[in-house]
Amino acid sequence: MGIHSDLVNQTKKYKGELHEFSLSMTQWRKFKTKYKLTWQKTRFDEANHVHIPKERGIYAFTVELSPSKLPQHGYILYVGITGDTSAATLHSRYRQYVANLKKEDGRPAVFFMLKNWSGDLFFNYVPLAGSSVELGKMEKSLLSAVIPPVNKRDIEATITAAKAAAF
Repeated sequence: MGIHSDLVNQTKKYKGELHEFSLSMTQWRKFKTKYKLTWQKTRFDEANHVHIPKERGIYAFTVELSPSKLPQHGYILYVGITGDTSAATLHSRYRQYVANLKKEDGRPAVFFMLKNWSGDLFFNYVPLAGSSVELGKMEKSLLSAVIPPVNKRDIEATITAAKAAAF
């Protein structure tokens, strides 16, 4: 095997692990909210559901290597809300994701995220009690700022159109 054969194999391996993320400082700076968002985080694992509050709120899945000898970093893969139009809580939503992973069901992109990064996936959340907090509006604004790769809906129309047009 020559150097070119190795190059082909390594390229195939790299392409198989290639995932796209959006990095727009302009979009990030546009995210604003009047609410204090004090994020809490736990490794996504069935046993950690006991730490998740039974309150409505916003959440994000991140993939991170922790502990690591690299500088602390990670990627926001998915953003969601719970309790905006239902009695669901962060706790119950977390349990649904655990169940989706066990049953190997749910939305394909979400299942892929849960399965592919198992062990390196973190559940970040902010409890936001009280119906005065417009979770849907906050979610759309955060989604449009970060454009997480697993989210497919609820991003502002102008961004969705531009994302669909890009190739």
